[in-house]
Amino acid sequence: MRTACVPLSADAERRLDTDSCLPGDLYEVMLSDATVDLLFDSGFLTTLNTRFGLLFDHYEDESITCPEQLQYARALLRDLQLGRKCQSIDPFDIAFGLALEKMTGIYFQL
Repeated sequence: MRTACVPLSADAERRLDTDSCLPGDLYEVMLSDATVDLLFDSGFLTTLNTRFGLLFDHYEDESITCPEQLQYARALLRDLQLGRKCQSIDPFDIAFGLALEKMTGIYFQL
């Protein structure tokens, strides 16, 4: 199980960095092991790793904070039509949209 979270403000993003978030600071999506496996098996996470030099795997935390990378990741998620295979992808798509809207990032934690 992993958590994908989006700080809802720049202050919330700073608090996330120091593990001092307040209630309402984050939009969080719980990703089951099956969903994480789907993200790997579909090539979604592997493509992000290769294209942006990230390190998504089953043992590391990772984040995407660059707007261009967030846009690319959201477009890739939609292109792969993963929402048709797993309903828990929809909140994940929303998380990318919020990260872009709030100009923060999306953080993946074990």
